[in-house]
Amino acid sequence: MPGRIFLVAWVGSALLLTGCEREPQPPPARVKQVFHLNPYEKDFGYSQAVQVDKTLYISGSVSVDQNGRLIAPGDMAGQMRAAYSNIRRTLAAHGAGFDEVVKETIYTTNMDAMLKACDLRFEYYDKERLPTTSWVQVQRLVDPGFLVAIEVVAELP
Repeated sequence: MPGRIFLVAWVGSALLLTGCEREPQPPPARVKQVFHLNPYEKDFGYSQAVQVDKTLYISGSVSVDQNGRLIAPGDMAGQMRAAYSNIRRTLAAHGAGFDEVVKETIYTTNMDAMLKACDLRFEYYDKERLPTTSWVQVQRLVDPGFLVAIEVVAELP
């Protein structure tokens, strides 16, 4: 009798495990959409933003106009405002605003000047809903006239 109970238990376990060994379904394909804010970006070789599902990754935005010309040479606050303006345009093109930004990284060639101008961030962000932020001083940005580059990640509505 004990052998029969063992056999029934073993067969029952084997049947249960067989039902669990199905191939897992692959996750749904993630859709990657590339966005260019300005026409020159394709020629330069980068995307202003890439959207994957509901996450928007915005490249380091700098102080340039729609033709790629430097705005506010030598003026940290002016360059930060221009970079944030470009970020705002990219966010708006995706139906979002600064409230959806969850991560911000600011690269600067002059940390002291950036710290003096950093309060202007509150022109864009709600003080009660700030994204995570990293501030990094670098030796140089792609154009020697750039003082700051700001990249963000946003979760779209």
